[in-house]
Amino acid sequence: MKQHDIARRALPVTEREALVRAQLAASRADLLVKALALREGRARRVPPWPVRGIELVSVAPNVTLLTAVAVCALVVGPRKIASVVVRNGIVGWVGKNVRRRAAQ
Repeated sequence: MKQHDIARRALPVTEREALVRAQLAASRADLLVKALALREGRARRVPPWPVRGIELVSVAPNVTLLTAVAVCALVVGPRKIASVVVRNGIVGWVGKNVRRRAAQ
């Protein structure tokens, strides 16, 4: 047995409890510091391209843009795709990006 264990056993129960509580508080504080550091590290990390691609597709103006391109390619033909895409999709995409930048 280690010397500090022997000395600790000789202490009264209330002092032993106080020592254990102090150790628990110190380890809790250490864990909280490490958890915050991990969160900050994750927040700084740039997501990979597939994740960003899924995010871009899930935003409404981008979905509108992709839908407009697909419908035009099937119904109208390749000549009119550019005008419909500009009218329906790109205007919404630019507006969304301008609002996002203005909010920052």
